[in-house]
Amino acid sequence: MKATVETRPTAEPAIEIRDSQTLLELARGWLKQGNPIVALELLQTALRTPQAAADNAVRAQILKETGRAYMMQSDWSAAEFNYLEAQQLFITVENFQGAAESSRNRANMFFQRGEYGIAEDLCSQALEMASQAGSNELRATILNTQAAIESATGRHREALKSFRLCLADFQTSHNLIRQGYVLLNIGLCHIELTEYAEATQSLNESLAIALTEKDLNLVEVCYQNIAKCYLGQKEFRLAQSVLDTARRILPGLNSAALDAELMLIEGRINRAMGDFSSAQAVLETAFRQAVDHRLAALQADILFEQGQLSRDTGQVDFAVAKLNAASRQYRQLGMDKGFQTAIQAIEQLQRGRHR
Repeated sequence: MKATVETRPTAEPAIEIRDSQTLLELARGWLKQGNPIVALELLQTALRTPQAAADNAVRAQILKETGRAYMMQSDWSAAEFNYLEAQQLFITVENFQGAAESSRNRANMFFQRGEYGIAEDLCSQALEMASQAGSNELRATILNTQAAIESATGRHREALKSFRLCLADFQTSHNLIRQGYVLLNIGLCHIELTEYAEATQSLNESLAIALTEKDLNLVEVCYQNIAKCYLGQKEFRLAQSVLDTARRILPGLNSAALDAELMLIEGRINRAMGDFSSAQAVLETAFRQAVDHRLAALQADILFEQGQLSRDTGQVDFAVAKLNAASRQYRQLGMDKGFQTAIQAIEQLQRGRHR
């Protein structure tokens, strides 16, 4: 007689657990690991427990995490429904921190969808509730989202004010690594405003924190943008020095995207210095890497730079072809600013032909 062995699929949660708090903590663990499917099973089981039925505070926490799980799956309507119900329950039990977090998460969701007006209104609502909760850290995260919305809609001066308020709150709560990322965002705003000296100062402050906290991603992005600042100021040798330093202390780099981005900056430096052959070689390498790793936005940026290089070397037809390719890529990606810049460059070349 053959023995039978029962096995439990490892992907299934332990449904026999009936304690709502235990189920909630298990679900949070799965969400942290990036697995919303298992988390949702646990959360739905938690919602059916007697504790969740009897206690609005518990039910609100479960609904908030359910909204988060649906948001991770890009199920926007289900996420909004659960976040909104959680927010309303938090208010009834006077948990203003939970209500503010729910409103902030809804704002982040609408921001991701490009619905900036709704996202901004939700940030204002969340800030009021965060003030009632008295949490500097929570207020900082909301201000960070608000500043990102202002930056995305071209209001960089307003974004700078919001980022500085955000920075002050993170300083009050002694969250050093988050200060580093806010300083990075302040630097990026200054770059958009072509205020390169201010940007460099903020980016260097961010870099110092990144090195202290050993955050490789932040170190890389700081070096990349400091090089852009020097390039914008026509300090070509300093820009190249920053790239050389980045490659020396970050062997192999952390990502293909950053490697290609640094090559794009190097191509711009070489073009600005009149070294067209070196610029062409490095841009071709960068483009191959962007294609190999499916870095669509970088492909568009590199095509645009190749068009500028062809213009500078007098190859007008080739320049127009590259710029047209860049404009199509920008349009497909919904990158309106890049698309408009490419179209303007094409129009300038075509006007030059008719003179």
